[in-house]
Amino acid sequence: MKIRHLTTCLFLSAVMAAAFAFTALAAVPAGRMEKVTDTQITGWAYQKDMPNSPINVRVAVKDADGHEVFSQKVTADEYREDLAREGKGNGCHGFTVSIDWSSLEDGVYTIEGYADDRTLTRTLTYTNGNPQEEASAKEETAPTPQLVSLGTFKTTGYCPCSRCSEGWGRHTCTGALATARHTIAVDPKVIPYGTQVMINGVVYTAEDKGGGVRGNHIDIFFDNHAETLQHGTQNVEVFLIAA
Repeated sequence: MKIRHLTTCLFLSAVMAAAFAFTALAAVPAGRMEKVTDTQITGWAYQKDMPNSPINVRVAVKDADGHEVFSQKVTADEYREDLAREGKGNGCHGFTVSIDWSSLEDGVYTIEGYADDRTLTRTLTYTNGNPQEEASAKEETAPTPQLVSLGTFKTTGYCPCSRCSEGWGRHTCTGALATARHTIAVDPKVIPYGTQVMINGVVYTAEDKGGGVRGNHIDIFFDNHAETLQHGTQNVEVFLIAA
């Protein structure tokens, strides 16, 4: 009898423990943060053991340092057909929180939702402000490059043809490929390679040298020989572009 009584007690204890565990598991709220816009934060949440009863949710916004800068409680009781179709109770478990991002500083924020102190799945992020506008503002405020006159230079032209490049084509002595309205051949003792200069309003980069380019002489690269002949020989003022 004692053995039977002990066995019965153990069985009842196991059943009660399983029932308690099942109840605790069923009581865990389920939910998901879904979308953040310029004015709203949306998601859904419900209690599995009470699928037709709305629950309360707290939505928190944190800055890049993890500090909570916005918090609002809301009842998840909005009807959503997709939730009803997925078997989440009567479907009345959506929630929407309005937010005025203009009241917060520019930056990247994370948005989390909590139900019964349990974090809902999926953390949202929102970038407050317009990075492109900030970049444009920086460009507008960037200092204008200074032009320093290097004096008058003789300028001629060359192109990829065998007559001009002697088989080098577009290949330059610095390894760059010569490009029209960009590449010039210089005397590196006068204008070091990589230097940017302005000639007749066009910015060029010193990327090449030529056998006949000495002193105040610049050879400008063109795409074809006709343009080279059209340029001919000119004496123009050359400006160094200084930051």
